[in-house]
Amino acid sequence: MRALAILVLALIGSAGAQKGGADPKHEILKRLHDPDAVRRRDALLLLGTFNDAPLSPLIQRAMDDPDPGVRAAAITALGHASPVENASTAQEVIPTLLRALKDSHPLVRRAAAGALGRVRDPRAVRALQEAARDRDAAVRAAAVEALGEQGDQAALTTLLERLRDKDPFVRRQAARALGRLRAPTALAALLECLVREEDMEVKRAIAWALGEIGNPHAAETLRTLSRSTDPYLSATAREALKRLTSDATARSRRR
Repeated sequence: MRALAILVLALIGSAGAQKGGADPKHEILKRLHDPDAVRRRDALLLLGTFNDAPLSPLIQRAMDDPDPGVRAAAITALGHASPVENASTAQEVIPTLLRALKDSHPLVRRAAAGALGRVRDPRAVRALQEAARDRDAAVRAAAVEALGEQGDQAALTTLLERLRDKDPFVRRQAARALGRLRAPTALAALLECLVREEDMEVKRAIAWALGEIGNPHAAETLRTLSRSTDPYLSATAREALKRLTSDATARSRRR
């Protein structure tokens, strides 16, 4: 996307030069008021490539756009213009992202959840826990993934709940998030989920998570999975078993 943005900026700059050297950024800003929603959306994505904090207020105004695609693009652009990983700038955009997480359209809620995953703030964790129960499966999956990125143990209960979600992609993201948390207390739930799980992608995610958690009690399960007829599951289980064995060896050496 960045390469495309650079190309478009070059084209705009070339056109501006023919018109007397118009500022490319100014040309893009004018497109925020274009009647065509696609042009407004593309303008926002281009503005995000400038990594320019002063653009943040202009981008935030687009959160009131009637088109959900434009609102979602505004969230993406906002994350670049005012990096949400930065504690000082995050305080300015968190209220906007929290509001977007309540948007009427799932596309916008999904984008907001993804952005909040990079915000280290208790408000983000609480909002994402609520979003993990959204009526839309894609939003739930995005919220669960974001909670894994947060790495906050406060999300453990919510992630364990999502292991039983009716949507397999949500279950997969929940397993991976639990692996990122490396929570020993998640071991029993993951093993239980594995017994009843039929979706192969979810099984692979669980195998990966077991390796990340590193509890020796998962070794026998991983050995069984390493003999699976599914080549991807068996490969994932073997790698997880290596990780588990390596961690056990490291611990014994420290004693």
